Parts: sequence; C-alpha cells; structure tokens
Amino acid sequence: MLTSNETNDEKEKNAVAGTCKNVQVEVVTGYIWRYARKQRASLFFRGIRTWEADGAEERNLQILNTWGPLLLGRIWPINTLFLEGDPRFRTVSSTLIRKICTHGQSRYGKPSEVGDCSVNELTKFVPRCVADKVAEAYVKS
Repeated sequence: MLTSNETNDEKEKNAVAGTCKNVQVEVVTGYIWRYARKQRASLFFRGIRTWEADGAEERNLQILNTWGPLLLGRIWPINTLFLEGDPRFRTVSSTLIRKICTHGQSRYGKPSEVGDCSVNELTKFVPRCVADKVAEAYVKS
C-alpha cells in the first residue's frame, strides 16, 4: 500500500513488491559496494540504455565502485558487467515514465489516451505486472 508519508524509494520498492514473484527490490543507502559485500555478491550487473546515453554517468559510478572498496574498505572491488538494453527502448528513462504518469504524456510529448496517467501507455515501457503500481507511485508523489 502506498501512503503519502512514503519516500520515493519506498514507493518504488512497494510498486514492485508482491507483484512480480521473481523480483526483489532493496532500497540501499550508502555505498552500493558495501551492501553488495554484505550480501556476498560476487558480480554487479548494471543495466544501461546505451553507452552514448548513459556512458559518462556509468563510468563515474564505475570509478566509485572500483576505488571506493580499495580506498575506504581496503578490499578488492566487485566486477561489473554492463547490459545494454534493446535499442528500441533507448529513449526510455525514469524521466519519461514520470512524465507519462504526472503529465499524461507519451514519449512523443502528446497527451496519453487514458486520463492523467495511462497504464496502457506505461505497459509499452514497463512490465504489465508493475504498471498499475508504478502509475500509482508517481501520481501520488
């Protein structure tokens, strides 16, 4: 259940929790590599749209996730594999999803077909099992 007292991270976590059985959402504060070590992770997977769209930001995060463990934790960093998304979805971003939900706009900037937040429009970009909850989370934020 989403409440007005929830943070955006809690809303996103609750939007997925219980709707997709093979997905676990953890909201992490602090360094992700510290959390990964506590979970005994041996590999990071990071999803990116394309290197052109996300490369600079991802390279900066990679530096933090490589040097952070060495300098702050005095431990060897966890390897990272980058997964590029399907090129058909390179224009999809959290900003786009938020725009669809809060302004009722499609990726072409046109009003969505079903009121303020079109779940049908969202299912073009997010799995059906979470579309309702994502819409609810963004509309209430």
